[in-house]
Amino acid sequence: MGSALVRRLLADGCEVVVVDDLSRGSIENLGSIKEQVTVVQQDVTGGLGQALASCRPDTIYHLAAVHFIPDCDADPQRCLRVNVDGTRAVLEATAALSQPMSVVLASTAAVYAPADWAHHEDDPLGPIDVYGYSKRWAEELARSFGTRTGMGVGIARLFNVYGPGETNPHFIPSIISQFQAGEVVRLGNLSSKRDYVFVDDVAEALIRLARYCASGQSATLNVGTGTAYSGHEVVRALAGLPAISANPELATDPSRIRPVDRPFLQANNNLAQKVLGWAPNTSFEGGLQAAWERPVGAGVISS
Repeated sequence: MGSALVRRLLADGCEVVVVDDLSRGSIENLGSIKEQVTVVQQDVTGGLGQALASCRPDTIYHLAAVHFIPDCDADPQRCLRVNVDGTRAVLEATAALSQPMSVVLASTAAVYAPADWAHHEDDPLGPIDVYGYSKRWAEELARSFGTRTGMGVGIARLFNVYGPGETNPHFIPSIISQFQAGEVVRLGNLSSKRDYVFVDDVAEALIRLARYCASGQSATLNVGTGTAYSGHEVVRALAGLPAISANPELATDPSRIRPVDRPFLQANNNLAQKVLGWAPNTSFEGGLQAAWERPVGAGVISS
């Protein structure tokens, strides 16, 4: 997601500084634009003051997080350190600046309590895993920061982001990689339904949210398509791509089944449309085709 946002900002003529510990992926994921970007390799939890003071940003997009659920479950302490304490560190460093006009936090739909309807922003919160809790607490820190400083804070509750160059082995890149390897496609639970939103559409939403908050307003908005697909439907859609010449063999892999997994997650994005004039522009089939062409980014460790 970060590289898509960087490309979009550069296209708008912005100067971009990226702070990243590069624990996932690589600078090479920026491709031909890497020479146009300043990259500071640094952990998000400490020492950000100097990095931010040196570049004097107009807008801060806080995307740094551990967000691959198996990684969060395997090491909850790291999840909380990066997602919660990292958010605190970003906000503290930002508070010391006079320049920024807005801060945008990439949050998640995982903060909501499970439901069988499309989530509105005022739906009850009730995370079911450590990742969801870490983002709920990060949201509270961001809101408190906005109240304390008067700075506009945008909270984007992202649904399932997908697209080319993934830096985590999420569901769609994992399936594509197995399709392309010509091996048996090993899958977990396919009955759960998710709202998949293309990465370029997410970048557009984040930029619009930052502009909205630049005048000191704050907003919490869903970023999703409003349509949910089951795992079965995702597999069928991928199997229907022109690059697929035959239906692959499918097998259930118990190790890929999460012990806790909500059955349904879908966005109501009416508020984002009203406040930002934003709506997704990429069809699911078009997004899958783009993901097929480059499912994972450089330096990604498979799992």
